[in-house]
Amino acid sequence: MAQVKDVLRWIDVHAPFRHAEPWDNCGLQVGDPLARVDRILVALDAASWSLQEAEDQNCQCLVTHHPLIFRPLSAVRADAFPGELVIKALMKGIHIIAAHTNLDAAREGTNAQWVKLLALESVEPLEADASWSHDAAYGGMGRLGGLPERITLEAFANRVETVLGGAKVRIVGDPRREVGRIALCTGSGGSLLEKVIAVGAEVYVTGDVKYHEAQRALEAGLCIIDAGHFASERLIVPPLAHYLEWQGREEGLPVEVLTASSERDPFWNLE
Repeated sequence: MAQVKDVLRWIDVHAPFRHAEPWDNCGLQVGDPLARVDRILVALDAASWSLQEAEDQNCQCLVTHHPLIFRPLSAVRADAFPGELVIKALMKGIHIIAAHTNLDAAREGTNAQWVKLLALESVEPLEADASWSHDAAYGGMGRLGGLPERITLEAFANRVETVLGGAKVRIVGDPRREVGRIALCTGSGGSLLEKVIAVGAEVYVTGDVKYHEAQRALEAGLCIIDAGHFASERLIVPPLAHYLEWQGREEGLPVEVLTASSERDPFWNLE
């Protein structure tokens, strides 16, 4: 019989919580580490729809990338967010675990999925500490690599849209420019912009790019592909679900792991 603490341990092997950023809030956010788990739902967000889906699918555990509880709560109320979801989860017996920046920094985490989808070569961390060389689970924040052959920014942006299943991207830079040296960071990667410029990347693939960051990139001769926060990170859900199910079988603690189907990007593109 698997327990919530086993799911936490499996995640810690794959994406050690010690590699989470100091400002982050990862781990068991709601629930009992000793509770039994037969079914898990993996989602990007701990939102009302993913919690409802976990209930509908009879899942006792909801594993998300984005934390439900990010800052300290002064109260847990049924008439205010996120207290309403915390209370509902407790009442329904759904235990919520967040794997956020620890999963971003994992060797096989969110950024590694981008590397595979975009077929980058000679890949290294964009930013890493001393753990990178000797910690088998640590991959650092972001990635830096190269394309097999140089292509135009427009062609590369089209490739990004294709691997994201048709999600629309925004670009900064000349679409006709040929590029080959790629930096990437899933989610909101604006904080790494100066690092990307310093390492000489030609394109930065990330999400949530702000106006002044785009202007800074232009001044530095850096192209940007803004894939959006949701699309750039939702790609981790299936491989994380696959890993958890595989790890449970390996330990003789089989669990059924589902991926959320109710999630949608909150931003829409009008045709």
